[in-house]
Amino acid sequence: MNPSLRNLLVFGILALGAVGSDPAQAEIRDHASTTIVVVRHAEKVDDSQDPPLSGAGEARARALAGVLADAGLDATYASQYRRTRQTAKPAADAAGIEVRIAPIEGEIAAWAGPFAETLIERHGGETVLVVGHSNTVPALVAKLCDCTIQPLTDADYDHLYIVERASGRPARLIRARYGN
Repeated sequence: MNPSLRNLLVFGILALGAVGSDPAQAEIRDHASTTIVVVRHAEKVDDSQDPPLSGAGEARARALAGVLADAGLDATYASQYRRTRQTAKPAADAAGIEVRIAPIEGEIAAWAGPFAETLIERHGGETVLVVGHSNTVPALVAKLCDCTIQPLTDADYDHLYIVERASGRPARLIRARYGN
């Protein structure tokens, strides 16, 4: 990603309401927007059940951490699979937080709604990264923004969705791309 596009994306994330974690800002956080960044895992080595990231995937995970370096991440979620955890880890490490596991179970449509509600309830006023899969990312983003999201193909690894939710306003969605 060229530096000016990266800076624009970081500015957009910060402008969407990423508030720091200072306890003195707790009251501000209650009224601030919640920003949820959703991406698909980076490139994997093969199509086996639980493959690790490939070299290109590791580079993309580092690129994601770079893009989110100034976003003020408060929480990071990944599915139970290695490729999602490995994609989230560089950004979580840079923010000094752990990757939380949010297992994907059952029908995707039935999973996405309750998980979106959990994110909104638990992380009001915070900035959260969620790393999912080609079939879970569109469903989750659609629930978070109450909008329609096009399906991802098996080759789509660079889509980045930023959803801002603030009480009293409709959700706002920014679509971007990251990495090479």
